[in-house]
Amino acid sequence: MKLQCPVLGEDAALPIRFTKDGDNVSPPVNWSDAPAKTQEWALCFESITPQTKPPFVQWLIYGIPKDWRKLPEGFRHKSDPEAPEEAVHGRNDIGNIGYDGPLGTADKPVRCRVELFALDAPLDAPPGLTKEELLTKARGHVLESAELIATYVRRRTNRKGRRGWGRPSA
Repeated sequence: MKLQCPVLGEDAALPIRFTKDGDNVSPPVNWSDAPAKTQEWALCFESITPQTKPPFVQWLIYGIPKDWRKLPEGFRHKSDPEAPEEAVHGRNDIGNIGYDGPLGTADKPVRCRVELFALDAPLDAPPGLTKEELLTKARGHVLESAELIATYVRRRTNRKGRRGWGRPSA
């Protein structure tokens, strides 16, 4: 099974657009080479830096139909008019439903993991599960998983090019 994120460069740097420092939209992901018995997909995007022990869930989506092979950029909330009814969003570690991207610290990289799970049965899970609840429901049903690792470093300047991120000007 192969998992790809077309916006990641060779150095696997997550563009600012997909973080809270940018537009806070979910990155596009696509996958191929599904296991033969796949009945459903689940995806988790989490920060895995030493500061976030255990990993900090930024996005959890499950109930993804077996014939899907991608999630488009900005696939954020069920209230989005573009969001198909089939996929269900879980609760991230901020407590929100949908995507909330990482927030970096100046010059310290945040490592992010995107993990895709191929499941051998539909979980019929309600919206709003936590990752732990989802993994409990998925126990014994994971055929295979694939992951991507990306990094994000907050720039020392804000989006308007001013030095001293978040500090009022003197």
